[in-house]
Amino acid sequence: MKYCTKCKINIVGKREQCPLCQATLSGIDDEQHDVFPKITTAYKERSILFKILIFISVVVVTVSIAMNILLPQNGAWSLFIIGAMASIWTTTITALNKRHNLNKNIVYQVFVISVILIIWDYMTHWKGWSINYAIPFMCVAAMIFMFVVSKIRKMHINDYVLYIILNGILGIIPVIFILTGLTKVLYPSLICIVTSIISFSALLIFEWETMISEIKKRLHI
Repeated sequence: MKYCTKCKINIVGKREQCPLCQATLSGIDDEQHDVFPKITTAYKERSILFKILIFISVVVVTVSIAMNILLPQNGAWSLFIIGAMASIWTTTITALNKRHNLNKNIVYQVFVISVILIIWDYMTHWKGWSINYAIPFMCVAAMIFMFVVSKIRKMHINDYVLYIILNGILGIIPVIFILTGLTKVLYPSLICIVTSIISFSALLIFEWETMISEIKKRLHI
């Protein structure tokens, strides 16, 4: 039987990672079957769709490169198509990996898309639109969306408090842009910073004990 040293529990079935904390399990595989059966029908349908999308992406990229070779006078525009496809697949894979936890998905998407936007801004001769507008407004939208979804789904505060904290930390990052003079338009960054501070203040004032308890549980303190 496998054992998780972090959660202090035994795991039935053939698993390599703990289903609770995703830590690597120790011990020998159990001959017993997994408690939860695997449903293959939905997986096959998604797998076929996934393969079709990959094939379409390969066709688009290949045709773009070929056309760019035939029309070199227009510049290396095929690189932008390759970059667009890479960006789409990066965000899609992130969304699929975190699809079972919407709030975690939102936090990961904010981070991944922020990096992609900065790269795109750099590739297009750095106009600053990524840190002036896109990232601050995206962080604000993510915080509002996370709060609204949590209320609509009637989730317990323990289920999303950690992700609000992480998203709030990302929302304070524009302070660096302001202090270093990278951002030329202040109001989007200020809106983002103020929203993050208000979010943190609400957690500290109304959910302090829950927040500390959840952090200790997640960090195994």
